[in-house]
Amino acid sequence: MQRRGVVFSGAMILVLAIGIWLTTSDAQDSENNVPTTTSINAETPLEPIVIPISLYLLEDAGDEETAFSTRRSVEEVEEILVGMNDIWSQASIELQPRFIGTIQVPEEILRQIAQGNFTPFYNATATIIDVPQPGMINGFYAREIGGANGITPGGIGSRTFFVMDDPTVHDRRVSSHEVGHILGLHHTLESAERLLFPGTNGMTLTEEEIVVARYVAQGMLDRQR
Repeated sequence: MQRRGVVFSGAMILVLAIGIWLTTSDAQDSENNVPTTTSINAETPLEPIVIPISLYLLEDAGDEETAFSTRRSVEEVEEILVGMNDIWSQASIELQPRFIGTIQVPEEILRQIAQGNFTPFYNATATIIDVPQPGMINGFYAREIGGANGITPGGIGSRTFFVMDDPTVHDRRVSSHEVGHILGLHHTLESAERLLFPGTNGMTLTEEEIVVARYVAQGMLDRQR
């Protein structure tokens, strides 16, 4: 099956091994060192923070489409990213596309993902699965992911998230919610209007969440320099 893809920057050779992304450094920074009392002056625009992101559609590596291949298109995922940037504009965080396209995954690994087991996929990215142009944040779109709308394996400090084909809430909201976890935010039960309230279409961020997300996002960039 021919890979479809849109590359937005120069070539980069990186490996998506689970041992790289699910380490403790980001998690410790986000949980232990984040300021929680900083105030945001509404009259002063926030400096934009630009985070490279890559989004991948997971397709069966065999000759024929199976029940485990995503049904999404590249164009649909591009539209999801537009919506994600609309949500994250509250924090002046821009998710800049590095790569959007399909990757080929063996059927058995897609089957494991559908059951909520992501370890075989991570392991295979170091060997048999070609994942081009990884970003600082990486999203994977699969037919099923174990029953959840979206998930960030490894939780706070991870750099990857997965989203199913038919979530019960808006696609842009699911992906943005998972990015929130990557940027150090935890679930809240205070208001269904909030982005980090589970299982709703809430999309708002509090002042404190904006401070935390920007702090973690800037830290991600600083560690790459």
